[in-house]
Amino acid sequence: MAEVVIIHGAFHELWGPFRLWVRWTPSVLDGLWNARVPVQDVSLSRLQERSQVAFWGDLVRPEPRSADRQPGDDGTDDGTVGPTPDLADLLDGHPAVAGVDGAGLDALVQQVARDTNARSMELLARYVLDPDMKSRVHERLERHLDADTRVVVAHSLGTVIAYQVLCTRPDLQVDLITLGSPLGDRAMVFDTLEPAPVDGRGVWPAAVRRWTNVAAEGDLATAACPRLADRFGERVEDHLVFNGRHAHNVEPYLNSAPTGAALADALGLPRRR
Repeated sequence: MAEVVIIHGAFHELWGPFRLWVRWTPSVLDGLWNARVPVQDVSLSRLQERSQVAFWGDLVRPEPRSADRQPGDDGTDDGTVGPTPDLADLLDGHPAVAGVDGAGLDALVQQVARDTNARSMELLARYVLDPDMKSRVHERLERHLDADTRVVVAHSLGTVIAYQVLCTRPDLQVDLITLGSPLGDRAMVFDTLEPAPVDGRGVWPAAVRRWTNVAAEGDLATAACPRLADRFGERVEDHLVFNGRHAHNVEPYLNSAPTGAALADALGLPRRR
């Protein structure tokens, strides 16, 4: 089993565990480099031997429309909730935005971020309200957890999944790294958690020995409560990073120095001073 387990958030329905694992592990290595880990001792192949992605996107992949159905036929805007590409990747060099100035591009980025966050909240609601879906998603993480697991890295909605699973596993002792987490959002997430908060304070996950939370400036998923220590106690180590126009994207979260440092500590990797 893997020492490092990564669980994704929304909008990965069209991908799979191996595609995400191949794409994300170089960013994990960059994070270790940013944290001053001598990476010559941590090759990409060695890192990949120690890591796995807990994938659940296929469980929420929309069913196809029939050929005679069109967007909007079911009363929705587009009839599906699919993966959202990274906006900067989508826009870089695109002729339609070649003449847009920085302010205009920023406004476009912000609007897409709002739309993406809204769709994320829709998937979150489905996860909260559908016990069967929640059980199946939890099993996808559970299958990767055992005595060899040293750290769980979770992004976005994956942080909600990881938190609730790790609350049920007192047999484990792992570090938890949450990235772009909505866990502190009282209206949408915090008050729906299992186990329920006690006197306004979230329960510390039974499996977790150390919790590092990383939020990015401008990430709407974290806007309601970027400091999870405010909800779960001062044992949570909070960090703020700058991801630019990629505010909620997992890769700049993974390659940030706070993420790399937390991962290095979890794996017992030395860091240069």
